[in-house]
Amino acid sequence: MYNKAISKYFLDINAFNVPFSLIFAFTSGILWSIAIFSSFGILTGYIGYQTFKKNEYYGYYNLGFTKTDLLKRVWLLNTSISILLFLIYLIFR
Repeated sequence: MYNKAISKYFLDINAFNVPFSLIFAFTSGILWSIAIFSSFGILTGYIGYQTFKKNEYYGYYNLGFTKTDLLKRVWLLNTSISILLFLIYLIFR
């Protein structure tokens, strides 16, 4: 149950993060996009989630998650994905 909740929050935050990072990739390049995906994009996703899906935090709170816990997990997952993408970029460059 907890993994399902974390994965839903991860997908919801990244629904705002990925388009922002892709737009940034078209303007500044792939390396900056990877950096934005794991840092500033999470803030963008959080603001979007806070604006459009704020009431869903009650469900996460009932499962025992705080906003800080959720954001830490999303940051850890996005950083892991970014490191993997950066390594793939270095290999195929």
